[in-house]
Amino acid sequence: MNTPRIMQLSGDAFTAVRIQQATPDPEKIIDIPCVDAFSIIVQLQDFAAHRLWRGRRLSYAGGHLRGSVALPFMGDELRCQHRSSYDNLRVTLPRQALDALQAEQGAQKIGVFRYEQGGAEDPVLYHLAHAMLPALQRPDMANRLFLDHVLMAMSSHAIARYGRVAPASGKLHASLTPTQLAIAKELIASHLDGDLSVERIAQECSLTRSHFSRAFKQATGVAPHAWLLQIRVERARELLRALPPMPLVQIAQHCGFADQPHLTRVFTRLTGETPSAWRSRQRQVLSVLVTGERQ
Repeated sequence: MNTPRIMQLSGDAFTAVRIQQATPDPEKIIDIPCVDAFSIIVQLQDFAAHRLWRGRRLSYAGGHLRGSVALPFMGDELRCQHRSSYDNLRVTLPRQALDALQAEQGAQKIGVFRYEQGGAEDPVLYHLAHAMLPALQRPDMANRLFLDHVLMAMSSHAIARYGRVAPASGKLHASLTPTQLAIAKELIASHLDGDLSVERIAQECSLTRSHFSRAFKQATGVAPHAWLLQIRVERARELLRALPPMPLVQIAQHCGFADQPHLTRVFTRLTGETPSAWRSRQRQVLSVLVTGERQ
């Protein structure tokens, strides 16, 4: 038996924890803290044997396939028993946070999630869970706008597929005024370090989070976190042109990247070239232009 490996990331309205354990104590029963919140649990590998109690009643005994999900209410006096190796991501969302999301959509508060224990495979939540893993491994590199985007997507999908709630009263018109779009872009550009939440931008635009996210993507073609990466790369391009040449590690710091490898990964993904290759090509172009002018 070994101790579990735990990676955790917390925000204003969520807690995300990845727990891996190769040889848990099969007889140990774990009491889960009772709180007014829901949990979205995504299995990252097959989980052969597991038991779950709600109060004194055994609620489930069996396995979970990779990609399967559970959405328990954490106020049900839960206890569990891990009887085989497991690796899962657990996102805990207070009821208040889900109620706020529903209010933004004009829908009733969520009552309960209905799902098939052990058999609710969900490719959408599985994909979103994997998108969150790098932030758990390197919290110092976590992009708050990206995390907000993933959490909102997970919450909205879980509510739509498993929640027992009333439909929205009406469809919001997803659009931003030129002033709102300018405010949003200026805020993102002034927080290249990523220390900016969707909620803060939405408040500045006098919109709800969900309305703002939809409207921003409609206006720009990308989500707020993706726009931030584009701004970082544009700023990096400006510094790569500077003379005398600035070291890549300094460029990474000035543009909000965690380190030089982070800069290289994002820059290459968005431009198709490494920063060094891009700078070298720009110098060659400039050299040709200068030579042509002299001739």
